[in-house]
Amino acid sequence: MTLKRFLIVAWVAGCGGGGGGGGGDGPGGQIDAPVNPPIDANPGSDATDANQNPTIDASMQAAANDLCANATTISMAAAHTQFDATMTGAHAELTAPCGTGGTPDVFFKFTLSRRELVYADTFGASGSTALFFASSCSTARTAQTTSGDSLCSTGACGTSQSQVVAMLEPGTHYLVLAGSAATIHFQHVEVGGGTVQPLAQGSSAPTGTTSGSGALYACDGGGAENSYWWRTCPGDAGGSFQASTCTGTNFDTILSLQMPGSDLVMCDDDTDGCGQFQSRVTANIPAGAALYVISVDGFSQSKHGDYTLSSSRP
Repeated sequence: MTLKRFLIVAWVAGCGGGGGGGGGDGPGGQIDAPVNPPIDANPGSDATDANQNPTIDASMQAAANDLCANATTISMAAAHTQFDATMTGAHAELTAPCGTGGTPDVFFKFTLSRRELVYADTFGASGSTALFFASSCSTARTAQTTSGDSLCSTGACGTSQSQVVAMLEPGTHYLVLAGSAATIHFQHVEVGGGTVQPLAQGSSAPTGTTSGSGALYACDGGGAENSYWWRTCPGDAGGSFQASTCTGTNFDTILSLQMPGSDLVMCDDDTDGCGQFQSRVTANIPAGAALYVISVDGFSQSKHGDYTLSSSRP
């Protein structure tokens, strides 16, 4: 059997670009609307389009999105982006499920074409914030989207800022900021069509079964997949990560580790010293706050079955 191993060190367009709660702070498309200018993931100019709508960059204020009808569109072209949100002239429109009624808020919206985990935080803001997801202009999300999610946040990681994560289905969704002005750090990553669960800190060995057809193509895997995720806090030091299917697995696997905050996707298939068809991924997890997803996939559509994911994370 020819050994197949590969490493993708740059985020590939299309792999993470578009394909959701209890609301705690636990450990972790494009729309052509003239009034909703997209956020530029690579700011550098104040160019205007044919409708005289400025492209928003990180140096500009966005008070125009005070009303949900004028929500600023977040571009999903990159795995991560950041943008400033100002509360200048903002009014209270939608009460945060974890916040205080009457607090001014501003609105952002984004569109997914596939099921994804979506992450945002306001770490570094000078004042207190509430950050939350909404399914429409009038409805904040409160029903759990996946185990361990955080749909509304007011005091994440021992700070007065916010950190939210939700698993969202294809469609248009809203992110709402209330309270203080902030720079919002936004990340998203595909999770496929299988089960999605938190990955415990330290050493763990979750087991599972993949079946059916696949919907995740981060590392060109063609089989069904299950995904595991975690988030980190600003004060986390990072460290060594490892995951493998070397034992307790009965099919030809591919592992993908998606690190949207670092624009990295790491892949492995048929690694040395790990059984005939099994996989191992190792990585250095950087310090600071971010989202991470490790997925167990099959080499082809016919490759699925039982697995053990032996892992160790900071």
